[in-house]
Amino acid sequence: MKSLVLSRTDLLFLPEIALFIFFAIFVGALVLVLRPGAKEAYARFRFMALDESDQENDG
Repeated sequence: MKSLVLSRTDLLFLPEIALFIFFAIFVGALVLVLRPGAKEAYARFRFMALDESDQENDG
C-alpha cells in the first residue's frame, strides 16, 4: 500500500527539503550556542528566572 501511494506522487522531494531545513536550523543553533564568547554573552541571563529585583512587588 505504501509503495503504491509513493509511486503515484510527484512530491517525493518535499521530505528531503524538510530534512535539509531542519538540519540547517539545528546546525545554526549549535553554532550560535557554541561560538567563542557565548558563555560571557549569556552569563547575565543565567539566573534571570530566579532574580526578583526586576519583578514588581505585589504588596
